[in-house]
Amino acid sequence: MDISGKVAVVTGGGTGIGAAIAEELSKAGARVLIAGRRARRLEETAARIGAEGGQVAYRVTDVGIPSECEGLLKEAERRFGPVDILVNNAAIKCHGRPIESHSVEDWDQVMDINVRAAFLLTCGVLPSMKSRKTGFILMVSSESGMVYYRDQSIYGLSKHCMNALVQFILAEAKDFNIHAVALCPGLTDTEMGLGFSPPAPENCLSAKVVAACARWVISQPDKINVAQPLAVCNMWDPWKTTP
Repeated sequence: MDISGKVAVVTGGGTGIGAAIAEELSKAGARVLIAGRRARRLEETAARIGAEGGQVAYRVTDVGIPSECEGLLKEAERRFGPVDILVNNAAIKCHGRPIESHSVEDWDQVMDINVRAAFLLTCGVLPSMKSRKTGFILMVSSESGMVYYRDQSIYGLSKHCMNALVQFILAEAKDFNIHAVALCPGLTDTEMGLGFSPPAPENCLSAKVVAACARWVISQPDKINVAQPLAVCNMWDPWKTTP
């Protein structure tokens, strides 16, 4: 896809990987609407992108609320036009406990934000994408969506669900020239990633590198699609100090 002039929506776009992806898409010429729950972070990121000449706006949005998902897409269309690129990046974690220690509230919070929001936003953009025969849906998943780490059951399940949703999108919409990819980074130098206090933070991935991968995969020609989850792996283990 030629990103220049396209309309992109990035959830969780105020910080971390989402902010980095928004910057990359803006540098490629996209008009970007970023969304998140923290107004100050959104404002700072939008100001930074705007200072570099990007076309950017933000909307304070809690994607865990279905009406907020709908409102976000309406805001994007009002400001820039129909959405060409949807980046489902917003996520919360739920780690450090065995399966049986989780509550219903844990399940609902993680699934509402990590999975249901991605599903609802995807549903919201697909009709227009199909009618225009163009579109790209990127799921920012995780290495936890490809492997099975102990004490990560709910978070891991949410990321496996995102990867599966990509496959259903491709099964139903690829004939309409709609692309979908699950990007699965390892531990990254974001607030969420560093919040785990890895012993070797220098071995974490850079959010900018993950964003560069996102830009690369979105900008591939229409005839190409990365149909399987795209792993962006740490070369060295952040959980072990290197010799």
